[in-house]
Amino acid sequence: MPKRYIGLDIGRSHVSAAQVVRTANGFQIEKAFATQTRRSTDSLPEILHSLADEHGFDRRADVAVSLPLHAFFFADVETDAKELERLRAADIAGLKDCFPIPADDIIAQVCSVRSAEGGKSSVLVAATSREQLRQGLHFLHEGRIKPACVDTPITAAQATVVVNHADAASGPALILYVDPSTLSLAVTHDGSILLVRNIPMLSSDEENEEAFARQTADIVSQEIEITWKRLFDGVPDPGLRIFLIAPPQRAAALTACLQEKTNGPVVPVNPYARVARSEEVEEQLPLSVAEGLALRALQPQGSDRLDFLAAYRARTRPRFRMKKELTVCAALAAAAAVVWVAGLFLQLSSLETTYGQLKQQMEQVFRQTVPEEQNIVDPAAQLQQRLDAFRKESEFLTCLSGRPAPLEILYTLSRNTPATAALQLQDVLIAADSVRLTGSCDSFATLSEWQRVLETIPGVRVVDVPRPIKDSRSGKVRFTISLSTVERPAS
Repeated sequence: MPKRYIGLDIGRSHVSAAQVVRTANGFQIEKAFATQTRRSTDSLPEILHSLADEHGFDRRADVAVSLPLHAFFFADVETDAKELERLRAADIAGLKDCFPIPADDIIAQVCSVRSAEGGKSSVLVAATSREQLRQGLHFLHEGRIKPACVDTPITAAQATVVVNHADAASGPALILYVDPSTLSLAVTHDGSILLVRNIPMLSSDEENEEAFARQTADIVSQEIEITWKRLFDGVPDPGLRIFLIAPPQRAAALTACLQEKTNGPVVPVNPYARVARSEEVEEQLPLSVAEGLALRALQPQGSDRLDFLAAYRARTRPRFRMKKELTVCAALAAAAAVVWVAGLFLQLSSLETTYGQLKQQMEQVFRQTVPEEQNIVDPAAQLQQRLDAFRKESEFLTCLSGRPAPLEILYTLSRNTPATAALQLQDVLIAADSVRLTGSCDSFATLSEWQRVLETIPGVRVVDVPRPIKDSRSGKVRFTISLSTVERPAS
């Protein structure tokens, strides 16, 4: 999927935006927007809302933002390797006298580094204030814009120059960005910015363009001489290239006056020279800064990549205080432990209350079920004992255990006792798994025949050989037979 980025240039009196996509064929501007914000009725949050709502900008694309030129300051400082590392790590203690910003309020970024004499380095540092960034981020928040990074207008404009004019990336060159209120001048060498000067300008719409161009050309020529003397200890090359970014109505006059004053080639920057644009993007829109913001974000990360947003968040993020944080964590842990213990006690109290209610219910059920029992020790255990006793009696009477019931045994004996053999049973004792019969008959033969009948009854077997005795008085044979109702084990 092609990578998209939106460059959002917020100036003192203008807003411009460019949605740039990187494809296999290069960069292309898909959407563009520019408007003036000079009237008191112009609302920046409403303008930012309209980018997606009315002008079709992609809500999912990341946004790189630049704030007005007057919000940024540049300083060229000489430092050693250790101090350079501290600057890269956002340690700005050594910059307190370099910018017109209170030391505690400085947000700084390293723009470029070049070697100097004595093993030192000349470092170009850009800075702004936390208050300026805070105000800018506030407007962006009101406009529902979540910036991915914050850059400077001149570094963004330099990206547009280098991409569209390849010769700007070799040798010395000068980038001149003319804003209605500020003149920004950047000296570059091999595509790296060495020095930046922001010069306030007093101009109006009624001012003669020719007069403005001559005044600007005089200032630029003087600044070039001063800058070259400071940077290179000499005078600029007569063929010094000046890349001009200016409003279309002023570009022609400025080009002519600058060529006359500097005797060098002045190249009006064409933001579409090597960056394609869709048909809906107007050619005259001032998009050099907005386009450059998107181009810098879409290009590979480099050592000169500026991101004031990350530096601002690092400065405003609350510092981690070990002792305080540990104290807070300990207090939270103690509070959690107290709440946990209190919860356990509440749960224990609730369980005890429920247990007491259950005991009362058990006693009530016990008294209703066994009203004759007066001594209540353990209702559950006592009820269980009663149930076990009832179960045994039920099994014995109803044959729930699988053995013949007493009535079945009596019925079987009555059916298999001969009625004509004078055989009488005087006593029948039925136990859990045994039966004992006591009776009399008229002869031993009758007893033997009945014994054989008993052995043929299913579920009943003779376990003891009967020992009959003949009564000398009555002449009857008395006997005792033991039977078992347990099945014979398989042999």
